[in-house]
Amino acid sequence: MKARSGDAEAYFRTDGGSGPLIVVYHIQKTAGTSLRRVVRANVPPAEREVTPYLHKSARTPSELLTWHDSWYRSLDEDRRARLCCVMSHWAGYLLPALDRPADALVLVREPVDRTLSYYWFKQRRRGPQRPLEPLDRLYELRGDRSDGERRPALWNQLCNWQSRALLSVFYDVTELGHSRGPSPDADLWRERLQELVSGVFFVGIQDRLDEYLDELASRYGWDVFVPRSKVNPIRPDEAAPDSLRETILEHNWLDAELYDLCRRAQASRRAAPAEPSSSGRR
Repeated sequence: MKARSGDAEAYFRTDGGSGPLIVVYHIQKTAGTSLRRVVRANVPPAEREVTPYLHKSARTPSELLTWHDSWYRSLDEDRRARLCCVMSHWAGYLLPALDRPADALVLVREPVDRTLSYYWFKQRRRGPQRPLEPLDRLYELRGDRSDGERRPALWNQLCNWQSRALLSVFYDVTELGHSRGPSPDADLWRERLQELVSGVFFVGIQDRLDEYLDELASRYGWDVFVPRSKVNPIRPDEAAPDSLRETILEHNWLDAELYDLCRRAQASRRAAPAEPSSSGRR
C-alpha cells in the first residue's frame, strides 16, 4: 500500500522483538514526509494499520486527544505490547494516552521558509481557478477571504503553527493569541516550549536533516538515507520581498524562538552524542 502524507500509520511488531516505541509527530511542511520514509524503512517486521483522512473525524486538539486515547484503549494487551511505531500529522496527541515510554521525533523549520512553503502548497492544491489571496493580503485579512468568509484554520497555520502543534498536545492554545510580535504572556509560552523540547520531544531542524538522521542512525542502529526533497513547481524561485518576510516573522515570533531552541538543542547533542537508545526513554 502506498503511504500518503495524510495517513495515520501504526505498526505492530511480528518478530517477537522489543525496543522503543517511536512516535513521529509530522508537522506539515517541515520535511516530515522524508523523516517518515526513513523511519518506515527501519521499522522491524510489523503489521501496518492505516487510518486515512483522520482529520475529517477529529479536527480540534480536544477531538484529536479523545480519538487517540480511545484508539489506544481499544488495543488489547498483546497489540499494545507489539506497538512499535506511530506516525502522522497528529501522532503527538497519542503521547498523553500512553502507559509506556516513547521516543517522540519531530522536525521544525525556519518559520519564514515554512510559511512560504505552506502557502504555495495550498495554492497548488487549490489550483488556478480558486487561488488564495496574496500572502501579504492574507495577513491583513487575518487569514479570512476578501468577501469576509472566516478561515481560522488557515490563520492558525500562518501564526506560530509549529509552536501551536507542539503545545496543543498538552496545553489549551486557544489562549495563545495571534499577536504581531511577542504577546504579554510570551514568557509563559516560552517556558512551556522549553520544557517540551528538553523533556518530551527529540527535536531536529529541517535544514540540518542529514545531521538529524545521523543521530537517529547512532541512537537506534538504523540504516539512514536522505530522501530527495520534493519541489513545488509553482513556488517562485526568487526570494520573497523583505517586507513580506518581516510580516511573516513578526506573526511567527514564537516559531522563530522555537526554531532557534531546536537548532541549539540539535547542535548540543552533536557536541556530546547520547548513548544508543535501549529503553525508549530520552
